[in-house]
Amino acid sequence: MSARDVAERIEHGATIAFPGDASILVADHLLAALEQRFLQTGHPGQLTVFEPCNSTLGEGTGILRFAHEGMIKRIIASAFPSRTSKDPALIRMVRENRIEGYMLPMGILYNLLRTIAGGRPGLLSDVGIGTFVDPLQGGGKLNARTTEDLVERVCVAGRETLFYKAFPIDVVFLKATTADAAGNLTMESEPLTLSQLSLALAAKSSGGRVYAQVQRIAQTGSLHPHRVVVPGALVDGIVLAPDAPQSQAARHDPSITGELRVPLGREPIESGIERVTLARAASELRAGWLINLGVGTGDSIPRLLHEAKCEDLICPTTEHGAFGGLPAQPPVFGAHINLEALIEPTDMVDMYTGGVLDATFLGMAEADALGNVNVSWFGNRIAGAGGFVDISFRTPRIFICGSFAAGNPQVEIADGRVHVVREGSKRKLVRQVQHITLNGQQALQRGQKVTLITERAVFSLGRQGWILHETAPGIDPERHLRPMMDFELQSAPQVGTFAPQILQPPGPAFNAWLRSVISRSGDDHNF
Repeated sequence: MSARDVAERIEHGATIAFPGDASILVADHLLAALEQRFLQTGHPGQLTVFEPCNSTLGEGTGILRFAHEGMIKRIIASAFPSRTSKDPALIRMVRENRIEGYMLPMGILYNLLRTIAGGRPGLLSDVGIGTFVDPLQGGGKLNARTTEDLVERVCVAGRETLFYKAFPIDVVFLKATTADAAGNLTMESEPLTLSQLSLALAAKSSGGRVYAQVQRIAQTGSLHPHRVVVPGALVDGIVLAPDAPQSQAARHDPSITGELRVPLGREPIESGIERVTLARAASELRAGWLINLGVGTGDSIPRLLHEAKCEDLICPTTEHGAFGGLPAQPPVFGAHINLEALIEPTDMVDMYTGGVLDATFLGMAEADALGNVNVSWFGNRIAGAGGFVDISFRTPRIFICGSFAAGNPQVEIADGRVHVVREGSKRKLVRQVQHITLNGQQALQRGQKVTLITERAVFSLGRQGWILHETAPGIDPERHLRPMMDFELQSAPQVGTFAPQILQPPGPAFNAWLRSVISRSGDDHNF
């Protein structure tokens, strides 16, 4: 079929779903045809758009093609484009109450596809309790126009939990590398698979249709059955798009698909805020740990480990399904260079919420006096939570990593000390966060350890809030911490100092120290 053929078959008011993680697996050839038809005819309009994560190849592509008045009625997603421009038009439409908007956890949305595929009424889960997803905190709704309850609090076996409602999916757009003439799909040149089989099954269970954008078409019967991700019996049409890029970063990169292993350089991370934070965070690792890395400062920890020749001690994962290797940076976050294994995000998130991880290293836009953390909505920026809520639900050790202040602070590292040359204009430690992505007190009730790591200080979370345990050399809590906090500074009886090696420049001495720290046994913090 042509992309226009597909667009002509989409009905007014349909619910359409498609994969995407940043710029990976974006079926933009199909989405462009749908946008073009709407601009020419005004149809189809009033669409409900369902994307488990975030799908765009850049400004005006992917999910952003729906940013036209009347084209979209509702969006349901875990994350939203925030790197294409400072204020994408689609986000403005949500913020200005022009369309309905829901933000739900990524893992819940993937598992909801399985629920829809199985014909079940909804999904029961504790994930999201106490966060922005909880009906007591807004139920994932993003504006006043959004009134339908997609999440309910229910009592099951005497326990309060959340019920995520299932709904029919009318149309699914997929992206694959190869299709044979029978419609069987393989994804050998795609970095991730992103539960595309679950998407297809959810549509077919709903009586809907499945269309796939592919790079090439093979002879029927020529594809190895073990490599077929979506069987042709589930596919209603294929559209050839041979020039579609693999991602926003590259036409085709075989190092992130498992097709080719490549040698990696060991360019050091420059001295500064990021390096000090990363080194302090990496010093919490222990050999043999299975960890998750979230978007933000923490996602560069494997780069530091690789630089220090310690990468063999830890197995990194990201929620989109990859194990091992070197996690890539945006716009291909979720892909891993020289990955060891790839599973579906539904299985990865089940592993996370089941408590299998040893630790996770997540980012922070702001944190408050009670230990709540916000990465999902701050100021006018609706970034979304992605997998943050799922990842932090049962992982025993949560490390929140980021700069102490925002608003362009100037912090320099010299003579083994941290120097705050110019303070930031914005506080990140606030009295109350705007959006609760992590409920700190509930994490403590679940027995989790929550630690905040910045270039200036390290705090642990207790029942009374954040407690200062360590400062970097050169940091005076009264001058460099207290003025940039909206709540009382609480200190442990003895406040330690960062190990001096954390502020060392790149080199053999730092490498040897980090490897020795990670290799030691035990689960002790450095404070």
